[in-house]
Amino acid sequence: MTKNSVRIFTLLCLFVLNTGLSIAQSADSLVITGSRHTIYSKILSENRTYSVYLPASYKNNREKKYIVAYVLDGERSKFLEVSGIAQSMHSSFNLKLQIPEIIIVSIENTNRTRDFTPTHSLNYLDKEDIAAFKSSGEADGFMNFIEKELMLEIKKSFRTLPQNMIIGHSMGGLFALYCLLEKPELFSYYLLIDPSWFWDHNYIGKRGKEVLEKRADMKARVFIALANNFHEDPRHYQWGMQFYNLLKENKSSDLTAEIKYFEDEKHLTVTIPATYYGLRYIFQPYEIDINEVIKDPAVLANYDKKIQKELFLNMKPDENFVNTIGYVALYDRKMPDAAISILEINTKNYPQSLNAWDSLADAYIAKGYTEKAKMCYKEILILSPDNNDAKSKLEKLNRL
Repeated sequence: MTKNSVRIFTLLCLFVLNTGLSIAQSADSLVITGSRHTIYSKILSENRTYSVYLPASYKNNREKKYIVAYVLDGERSKFLEVSGIAQSMHSSFNLKLQIPEIIIVSIENTNRTRDFTPTHSLNYLDKEDIAAFKSSGEADGFMNFIEKELMLEIKKSFRTLPQNMIIGHSMGGLFALYCLLEKPELFSYYLLIDPSWFWDHNYIGKRGKEVLEKRADMKARVFIALANNFHEDPRHYQWGMQFYNLLKENKSSDLTAEIKYFEDEKHLTVTIPATYYGLRYIFQPYEIDINEVIKDPAVLANYDKKIQKELFLNMKPDENFVNTIGYVALYDRKMPDAAISILEINTKNYPQSLNAWDSLADAYIAKGYTEKAKMCYKEILILSPDNNDAKSKLEKLNRL
């Protein structure tokens, strides 16, 4: 592995108030999406380029680890597309946490037909002489590159969780299906956007039947998006539904799947809505409904068990999000008892957090529980003996 051509590139979404863009523009006016890197693959005997998006909390929360989503066909537009959707679906400030923060690794192509296809074939539906498919059939090599070279580099360079996601469209979806059948442990989450079911006379459907009828130990969440391709050939839809039914009939208790047909979208327009709905389904157990929590804070107490069972993750409710819900209950909904229950759970989950203890103290004070509020400030001072804010607040309460 070499990084001699690592290039931080400015993939920018610019909010421009005036026409034109000055080179001397200040850094504060730029929204930097990610960085671009190059790795030499001994397996593929070529350089491969990929872009990396890091979540908003990555820089400041140095203990946190993240799921990595590997995006195929990962050129600039796809990278910006997936990064933007993922970022918009996780915002504690806007009380919108539909998915966890994820690292995105967007892999650019060199020869997608070679890399994404599991067999050598010149077939497309009823045609047998597609010259563009001459290089097909090397999916094993690309899968080995991801597992043995790229994933190792990402794990070495960034703070990652063991759980990975793959997002693939068209032939990229075909490749992701191949990974699911041949090496399902490589990814925990599969977002498959209108995969190329046609490949080699529905090879993936036939192989799926062989594998899925026998294996009972698969562990994955799978989302399949189907576009409206009936004008071309109804078999696209039929083969997709057949594969989905194979997933549903599989005996593995840890294999769950969903399929969504986008009647108003074609093969090339389905990617954006499919990415949103796919992320939403895959991470549905992660989402916390503010109204449910305020009504019954015990939802938070059982959250980690739910996440472990359905997403295979050891993960607590997001500290900042829960803190915000607590303040909504306290000030907006005027429900101090619910706020106390919510914020107490937050201090149990994050006992080293000064902010969690300070927020709980606010709730205790609103309820008139002065001694309990004092205890919170004392906890802060144990964690941070020179914390002047906690000292001041404790002295104020002692004078009452």
